Amino acid sequence: MKKIIFVLLALLMLCSCANNNNMYSQISEDEVLFSGPDNYSYSKSQLYKAMKADAGESIVYDILKRIALDNNLVNLEELEKQADEFIETYTSMGYESYIISYYGSLDAYKNAYVESLIMTELAKHYVTDNYTTLVAENKPVKMQVANFEKIEDAQKCIEDFNNGSTFDMAAINNNANNAPESAVYLDSDSTLVYDVKQYVNESNGTGISDVITYSTSTSTDAGTNTNETYYVVNIESRNADDFKDQFIELLTNTTNLDTIEKHYLTQHNIEYFDQDLYKIMTERKENY
Repeated sequence: MKKIIFVLLALLMLCSCANNNNMYSQISEDEVLFSGPDNYSYSKSQLYKAMKADAGESIVYDILKRIALDNNLVNLEELEKQADEFIETYTSMGYESYIISYYGSLDAYKNAYVESLIMTELAKHYVTDNYTTLVAENKPVKMQVANFEKIEDAQKCIEDFNNGSTFDMAAINNNANNAPESAVYLDSDSTLVYDVKQYVNESNGTGISDVITYSTSTSTDAGTNTNETYYVVNIESRNADDFKDQFIELLTNTTNLDTIEKHYLTQHNIEYFDQDLYKIMTERKENY
């Protein structure tokens, strides 16, 4: 049924190579497409609106898939192979009945999985093509971050590092609350507390920081309690080219799908002649 609805809607949707999103065609409000018992009828406009609400998301993905395939942005054979291997793993673990109950068939699940892989590949192409701009916008830094409950532990971590220990071992050996992995952080990263972000933004070089104190307050009946956590940061590189693959992978996995859609739909001059379809495709709204 979904396929039939999509095909009918695709026939009604008009796309051209001109990029003018302010023009929309008019659908007759009264033209009856079919009728039934008890004088029940369905107009062209009613059917069109129902199909938009039901299949709008499918149209977005189908257009993006076509862009990816027609422009050789993805290797469909390789993605299908990945999907087959993934499904084989899950079915061998006894999940076949669950997949079928949710998707209807293994083939339907494979199609959905391949579609998700295509979207990921498009995201990767988007990040790669816009690498310089995205680096300037996101200000990526590769670093390690450790946090401590006691300032003495944080100070000893710095001392051990300066005496030749690796940063992760210096942190762990001095009771760090976490194992500080080397990772790429973006300027918008919500996992970094304000004081650490401020240090990263205001300092220019690399290497280990002094102790950064982060204070939080909680109100109780007895008064206000102040809690302090102590951070030490080891900035390994500020040059995105040193960790380009990691940066691309990070943005590939975190870039909003809306951004990917709008980029490729604009780049390939998709024009919409229906306002609701335009909203579905560019704003991902589901109910019209």
